[in-house]
Amino acid sequence: MGGSGVQRPAKLAKYLRDFGWEPVVLAPEPGAYISFDETLLQELLQLGIRIERVQPDTPFHKSGATKRKVAPGPFKEKLIKWVTSWFYLPDNKKGWVAPAVKRAVELHQSESFRAILSTAPPYSNCLIAASVKKKTGLPLVFDFRDDWLKSHWIWYPTKWHYRKMKEIEQDALRSADAISVVNPAYKASFLKRIPNGVKIPVEVIPNGFDPEDFKAATPVGSDRMFSIIHSGRFYNVIQPDTLLHSVKQAIQILPELKNRLSLQFQGGLEKRHRALINELKLEEVVTDFGYVDHRQAVQNIANADLLYLTLGERPYIDAVTPGKLFEYMGSQKPILAHVPQGAASEYLSQYGAASVVAPNDSATAAEEILFYFRLWQQNNLPEGDAVFSRRFSRLRIAEHFSSLLNQIDRH
Repeated sequence: MGGSGVQRPAKLAKYLRDFGWEPVVLAPEPGAYISFDETLLQELLQLGIRIERVQPDTPFHKSGATKRKVAPGPFKEKLIKWVTSWFYLPDNKKGWVAPAVKRAVELHQSESFRAILSTAPPYSNCLIAASVKKKTGLPLVFDFRDDWLKSHWIWYPTKWHYRKMKEIEQDALRSADAISVVNPAYKASFLKRIPNGVKIPVEVIPNGFDPEDFKAATPVGSDRMFSIIHSGRFYNVIQPDTLLHSVKQAIQILPELKNRLSLQFQGGLEKRHRALINELKLEEVVTDFGYVDHRQAVQNIANADLLYLTLGERPYIDAVTPGKLFEYMGSQKPILAHVPQGAASEYLSQYGAASVVAPNDSATAAEEILFYFRLWQQNNLPEGDAVFSRRFSRLRIAEHFSSLLNQIDRH
């Protein structure tokens, strides 16, 4: 798959070898996913990282869906989420649990592994890891890129669904020897839900960026155009509406901006987004790169002058620290963020070169856009704190994971 969630385990597999651990990746065969990213896969294959694949029985791997690229529209995506919420717990990937467990046990019997590390979501991965631990006795780390029971993406149609997910989570957590989470807010959340009488260390291991990606990206920004970019898909409450209104207001305040601005999106715009762009008469300033692979995404970030981040508004969103935030900080470019006070805004305040605006405040964001535009005209755009950003190097993240694996290693 493509997408930001893939990068954490992929880059971890890339760098764990530097700290004495040889990763073997257990994954399903490619299925009918929203996006594919061959550059991330090729990076692992070129390094000789071993990938063991199984054929799962999920809605995304049936009816000849294997290796077929599917990009459902907004209606179909909402329908899939609705069906999943009602009929699939913990998620619609649970059909790969049985074949994955079988293959993992077979591998251990022939090769004798030292530890299990699962990453979630999908939370079905946790069920696989817990079952493999039960059958092999291997120590286990659960890595959570999002919260589980209180995930901002999960919708519970009834109280029964919530209680059932809680039971599934509790059963899985009992099997963990350690838990890693991407920010302190998630740590606090999990500590409240660890089963009574169970002692499990919970480590904060943030998301990160790969410095090698930026070394390979040579900025080719235009001296004539001030470029703002949003990297990633829009879905659920994460939408470009407030940014578009902010840009419109900025142009109304300073009309010359329209001829100097390039508003860029990578990840793909929907029909509704394009309709709003037309309504606001921003067609001339908007560039839609569509979905691009990770290598090109980093290049486009390197080319831009100002990076845009939005989280929207919904329960628990203040605890979210998206992967793109750390890639943005790795670029050391200035960041404009429509985010609530919380985990993401705290990182941005330490980064330095960032403006944090309330999620729906288009007027203040318009002023910030003009502020950065004037600095750009003076060739004086700020840079983020390099020392702070280096804390999130993928190499350092892998070192932290290796330390956690060393702690639970029973050999």
